[in-house]
Amino acid sequence: MRQIMPSHPGAPDPAPVQGPFDPDVGGQPQRLSNILQAVAEAAALPDERLSLGQLIDGFGNRAFGALLFLFAVPVALPIAIPGISAVLGAPLLFLSWQLMRGRDQPWLPEIIRSRSLQRIDFSRMLQRVLPSIRRVERMVGPRLTWMTTGPAEQVIGCLALVLAMILFLPIPFGNSIPALAIAILALAVLERDGVAAIVGTLIGAAGVFALSGLLFAILKGAFLVAKSLAGA
Repeated sequence: MRQIMPSHPGAPDPAPVQGPFDPDVGGQPQRLSNILQAVAEAAALPDERLSLGQLIDGFGNRAFGALLFLFAVPVALPIAIPGISAVLGAPLLFLSWQLMRGRDQPWLPEIIRSRSLQRIDFSRMLQRVLPSIRRVERMVGPRLTWMTTGPAEQVIGCLALVLAMILFLPIPFGNSIPALAIAILALAVLERDGVAAIVGTLIGAAGVFALSGLLFAILKGAFLVAKSLAGA
């Protein structure tokens, strides 16, 4: 069980908190799908709400990987939703920056932590996506764990930060590959899977290379058009 960082800068250190993903719970860290399943099946009053802060606290010391994954997956889907990269890219930047800095627990402003939704609505959504999450989880597991712990975890945070910055580029469907890479890197952190970290890094590098070539082609085409218009 690890000591959690203060909930906000300058606050006194709280007592250690044991979350569902803590290795001391049952001797084994629970998987993301297990805690989400518990949330989905929890008895709820008709008007009961679930805040983002409660969800973060429930993830325990695996909150970074869980949140990065949950925020990255909607952007990775090949569906053009106007503004989604700007909405979800901001928390991805915030979280990856803190992971790079080596924090044990993510800090979010209270105005964000207090945001909530009906627990029943959240449960319905989870029931639809849990089968897909479980299929992905069957492909990952503890391997080459040294590549996802300590300083290596901070390197993953740095890579996620670079990819999160790319998400803000206004390129249709150009954000899917960086978001997919972040989701895979998040799974690597969650499952302590060094192979997943390698795959996520390669996909991220491929995405950066492809987007760089696309941007170069667009700028070159714009320059040629401007030059032809100027000479007309």
